[in-house]
Amino acid sequence: MTIVLRRLGAADLQVAHRLSAEAGWPHRLEDWHLFHALGGGVVACEGTGELVGTAMSWRYGPGAGTLGMILVSPAQQGKGIGRRLTEALLHDAGARSLMLNATGAGLRLYAASGFRVAGAIRQLQGQCRSMSGATAARPLRPGDRAALLALDAAAFGAERTTLLDRLIQEGRTMVLGAPQAVTGFAIRRKFGRGEVIGPVVAASETDAIELVSALAGPGFLRIDVPVTATCLMTWLADSGLVDAGGVTIMVRGVWPAVSAQTQRFALVSQALG
Repeated sequence: MTIVLRRLGAADLQVAHRLSAEAGWPHRLEDWHLFHALGGGVVACEGTGELVGTAMSWRYGPGAGTLGMILVSPAQQGKGIGRRLTEALLHDAGARSLMLNATGAGLRLYAASGFRVAGAIRQLQGQCRSMSGATAARPLRPGDRAALLALDAAAFGAERTTLLDRLIQEGRTMVLGAPQAVTGFAIRRKFGRGEVIGPVVAASETDAIELVSALAGPGFLRIDVPVTATCLMTWLADSGLVDAGGVTIMVRGVWPAVSAQTQRFALVSQALG
């Protein structure tokens, strides 16, 4: 059987969404459209043209990026298609430093492609209960944008202006700090089976909990948290969320330096970082 790789196009997203749903992934078609609008990718097709695999990448700043949505149809797994898709992304990335969040099934492939383990993420989700109590968090104001972007770049290691502008437009953003002097922020938006909170960027875990509590409320909620944020994970469990599994953070190359004063306490998504 001949497998051909080509660029992912907008016309492929419906089939790509069906492929991810068959794999048990929660992504909506709207999520696929967002990913495609912000990045690019490749697909694997049989000789008949049927799409059997996907892989995507996103570029941040001049030298960093993430990989994700690397997916092969169950019927076609074990045939080296995932390896070919990954190699195509690496070729496109050139000298960029790359980050991805790997499931257990992909660890060996990514390690063989030059990625090393850099941490771990736990996915917490479920029906969230409202948490009563006052919060110092406030809604984002237009004048806060520059400080928010700088804070995220310091915590992530690269600027993500286009991504964050899109998330702010589509979601609800809460911040900590005086006007134009933001010290933390969190965004809640629609994703998958309900809504997701992420990214969460703050100076401390206490501030991260403050931000998440300002956005938490009834309904199905997901948040992807570094395993080091133990207090936040306990708080989320007390709010009704359960641990739905984890992924391994892997990095290829030298990731840009991040701030010691500001941290990421939740991802945008496992694909976007």
